Amino acid sequence: MRTRLYLAGTGNVSLNLIKLLSTENKIFSICGMENSRGQIYSESGMNGKDMDEFLRHPEEYKKNLDVKNLDFDLYVDMRTASRNGERERDDYLNMFKGGKHVVTANKSGLANFFPEIMDGSLNNEKKIYFEATVAGGLPIFSLIRGSFPSFNVTRFRGVVNLTSNFIMKKVRSGMSLNEARDIALREGVAETDMTDDLDGTDSARKAVIISNALFGQKLRLKEFNYDGIDQENIEKDTMLLADISSEGSFHAESKLFRLGMEDPFFSLDPMGMACEISFKERKPVFISENMDGPLETAGAVLSDLINLSRFL
Repeated sequence: MRTRLYLAGTGNVSLNLIKLLSTENKIFSICGMENSRGQIYSESGMNGKDMDEFLRHPEEYKKNLDVKNLDFDLYVDMRTASRNGERERDDYLNMFKGGKHVVTANKSGLANFFPEIMDGSLNNEKKIYFEATVAGGLPIFSLIRGSFPSFNVTRFRGVVNLTSNFIMKKVRSGMSLNEARDIALREGVAETDMTDDLDGTDSARKAVIISNALFGQKLRLKEFNYDGIDQENIEKDTMLLADISSEGSFHAESKLFRLGMEDPFFSLDPMGMACEISFKERKPVFISENMDGPLETAGAVLSDLINLSRFL
């Protein structure tokens, strides 16, 4: 029997996931979809024609169904993050209570209400996987869970926001901030509204999630100090990084760091992502990719779906 999915959000990540799922149709069935304009659901599953029609004219499909009462197995959240995370928190808790597992690429709920969401998952014996929330297609949580379960993480350092560092590289090459923003839009590196990327909120959300998931903290975004970027603070040797450590006393930062030219982060391609994870018992692991985008993020979502479907 195939695992039945309900997809929330129909942006670029979701569209790429649908393409990837077409090769996994013996494992998964999409039985519902929604975006801000409409909703479609079929208990027996939807075919390609159903989904294409919805994606072309979602406004013709009224949102009149209570998702928590629908019959499916996995709720997949790929919506644009809300500012305060309350919508995501409430939706996940309702999914758990309704007997459904959650896979999310949406950062806001976990960045603002990680303890409540994890308590809801535990109390209802339902799982939430969130690989795609932090570094696009880079495996972090699944890597630790699958390859290093017996090692203790002591430090995480990495590029977790592609848009800001892409723009910084372009500004360092001589462009103005506005010119770099336009290029980021054309290249598909950024959404039309880049506020969360440029003011540092997106990177900070990810730093909070990493702090909680890998270091056992109970941080919330509102308690976290972070930096953003602007035309004035972009220098030739700086990058926006998350740096989290339990060496000595715990500390977590998301800010502009001055790097030496030999630093491996500094040599990343403009659309690259990377992180370095240190352990108490072994040497650090450095993971990087030269290109990250909606396809890579969708791949991380699919990886979570495959891993989570094994528990059903």
